[in-house]
Amino acid sequence: MARFAMRLRPDQDPAAITAQLVAELGAQVHPLSADDPDILIIDLPDRTFPTDAAAFSDSYALADDYGAAAVEPDLPTALFPEHDPVRGVDFPPGCWSPEHPGLAPEWALWTIRVPQAWEYSRQQGKPGRGEGIVVGQPDTGVIRHREMDGVLSVPGYDFVDTDNDPTDPLGDGNPGHGTATASVIVSPNTHVVTGAAPRVRHMAIRAIESVVRVSQVSVAKAVVWATDHGAHVITMSLGGLPSFALDRAINRAVANNVIVMAAAGNCVGTVVWPARYDNCVAVAGTTPDDTPWRGTCKGRAVDISAPAENVYRARIPQFPGDGDSGQGQGTSLAVALTAAVAALWLAHHGRDRVIVAARGRGETVQGLFQRLIRDTARRPQAWNTNDMGAGIIDAHALLSRSLDARTAAPVAAGLGSVQDLITDLLGDVTLTLDWERYGPEVASLILHTLLGDRTNPSPELREAITNEHLRRFLRL
Repeated sequence: MARFAMRLRPDQDPAAITAQLVAELGAQVHPLSADDPDILIIDLPDRTFPTDAAAFSDSYALADDYGAAAVEPDLPTALFPEHDPVRGVDFPPGCWSPEHPGLAPEWALWTIRVPQAWEYSRQQGKPGRGEGIVVGQPDTGVIRHREMDGVLSVPGYDFVDTDNDPTDPLGDGNPGHGTATASVIVSPNTHVVTGAAPRVRHMAIRAIESVVRVSQVSVAKAVVWATDHGAHVITMSLGGLPSFALDRAINRAVANNVIVMAAAGNCVGTVVWPARYDNCVAVAGTTPDDTPWRGTCKGRAVDISAPAENVYRARIPQFPGDGDSGQGQGTSLAVALTAAVAALWLAHHGRDRVIVAARGRGETVQGLFQRLIRDTARRPQAWNTNDMGAGIIDAHALLSRSLDARTAAPVAAGLGSVQDLITDLLGDVTLTLDWERYGPEVASLILHTLLGDRTNPSPELREAITNEHLRRFLRL
C-alpha cells in the first residue's frame, strides 16, 4: 500500500479535497487528527513504491494535481542503523562497540543517578519510580518477556495491523526492539534488567515493523493516538526523514502538556528527525566512561546525553542457551533512559503542579523539562556541548531542582530544517529551492550519502538542484 500525507493550503476545503481523492483515486483518506483537518493521510491500497525516487515523484504529482501546499510519501527508510550481532551484520563498519563483560547490570542507572533520585523521592514522601505516569512508546511493539513480568501497562494500539494488540510479531529487521527499549524504562527489579522508572504505566504502540524501516507518517499517527489516550511522555527510539505530519503531531502533543523525545540517531553522524525538531528532546549516547559512544549522532540539535553503549536490556533469544537479557547499544537506549527520568520528574513533583509551574513561566511542560535537564546535567571533563548537548542527564539533580528555578541555559532553536543540516555539512552556501516540496527528498539523499549508500534522486529534484556544491556532495 502507498501512503502519503498531504498538507492543504488555507483556502482549500478538506472535505472537498477528500471527496475528490476518493472519487478520482479510490483513496482512503482521513485527517491526521481532529485538530489538524488540513493534513490528510491518503492510503492507496492498490499501489506500492517501487523506488524511493518514484515515491517522491508521485508525491510531487499529487501536490500539483490537487494544488496542495506539500505532499510527502510515507516512505520506509533505513536511516536508523541498529546492531545485529546474531546475523553478523555490522553496518556501517566501525559504528558498534564490543561488549564489556565486567559491567554491572545497573551501571547505566548509577551513571544517571537514578537510585539517588528514587531515594530522594522516598525521603520527601513523594511518588517515586515514575508512579502514576504514562509513557507512550511508538516502536515495534512488545512481547511477553521475563524482564517485563509485573510491568504496569495501559491499552496500546497496532498501527501496522490496525488493531488493539501491539504485540511484536518478531519478524525481520529488529525483532524485540520495542521490548528491549521498554525494559530499560519499566522492568521491575526481579531479574537482570532494572528499569529506571519501574512504576510507570507503559503504553506500547506498534507503529513500525522494523526500526531500520521507519515510516514517519505512521509514527505521526502513533504520536497523535498516544496524546489522545493519555500519554504523559512519548519516547521514540527511531528516526529518519523530516515529515511535516510528524512535526505537527509532536507540536500538538507538546501543546497538550506531553514531554516528547527521540533518539539522536546511530552511525549517520548528524542528528536525524524527529529528534532534530526544536519541539523534540534529542538524546545522544555515551559510554561507561562518560565519553561519546562511537556510533552516536552529534550536533547542535542534541539537548542531552545518556548511556548508549552496553546498556543491559531485555533481548530475544535466537538460539537454545541464549540469555534473555544482556548488553545492547544505540541511542535507542539513551532516549528510553531519558524518558524514564522524565517520568521520575513528573511523578516526584506531580504532573498537575508541573503544568501550573510551566504555564506560570509562559513555558510548555516540554520547554520547562528541556531547560531544567540542561541546567542540571552532569558535564564530564572536556565535554563538547556543541556535539553532545548540555551533558549527561542527572536524575537526582533534576528532581532536586525547584520548578521555579531560573536559568539562562539556552535551548537550541531553528535547527530542524533541511537547510540547517546542509549548513552543518557544507557551510553557508546559497541555495534556492522549494524546501516545502523537496526538503524530505534532499534529506533522504544526504542521509543515505552519509551512510555510504547510493540512491538516485527523482527527475524532479535532479532538475531543481542547481547549486554545484550540493550536487557534488550528492554525486548528482
